[in-house]
Amino acid sequence: MMGAVVDTSDRNAPTRSDRQRERTRGKLLDAGRTLIAERGVAGLRIQEITERADVALGSFYNYFSTKEELVEVIVGESLSALAAATLPSQWGDADPAEVVAAAILRVVRLAFDDPDFARLVVNLAHSDDLFLAATHPYARIALERGIADDRFDVVDIEVALTAIIGAAFALIRELLNGHHTAGAEVAFAQLALASLGLRPGEAAAVTKAAASRLSG
Repeated sequence: MMGAVVDTSDRNAPTRSDRQRERTRGKLLDAGRTLIAERGVAGLRIQEITERADVALGSFYNYFSTKEELVEVIVGESLSALAAATLPSQWGDADPAEVVAAAILRVVRLAFDDPDFARLVVNLAHSDDLFLAATHPYARIALERGIADDRFDVVDIEVALTAIIGAAFALIRELLNGHHTAGAEVAFAQLALASLGLRPGEAAAVTKAAASRLSG
């Protein structure tokens, strides 16, 4: 005889304690973001974070081992939000090549548009790994869409993602160090599209359209 089916859905639902922990963690992250914006990471103190979040000092260590860990989470979430915002909510007739070009331009332009945040990103420990982890899922969606639409010709998608994301990170660092000027992000977007199979002339035209859309 078959046993009765047991409904386990409620077992996976967040408990009141889980929700409280999530709220407290969110308050700490929000306080950290505000303080970083006000005075930067160098002046950030754990006691100030907990005071701003209105939680007990000892509670901080229930969620983060160090101040640096909290900063990494804040930066990772900010980068993920930026990467997510580069994808259309509804693809419709959106050209995947233009989406990729626009995403590259927006991310690399952090060096010009928000240099303080960009410096924070590149100077963190394991910053390249953090940058890759935050942007990879969204970049993969864009490349997969381009492959499915026969827009891109990619031998190995993971190699392509590693190369493009890694190069974008390196270019941001170089821009912050003054080794390139404005326009480098456009050249890089064109190179990235060419590496994905577009002819140089088309890569330039698509990048120009993406830049125009962003500026509009």
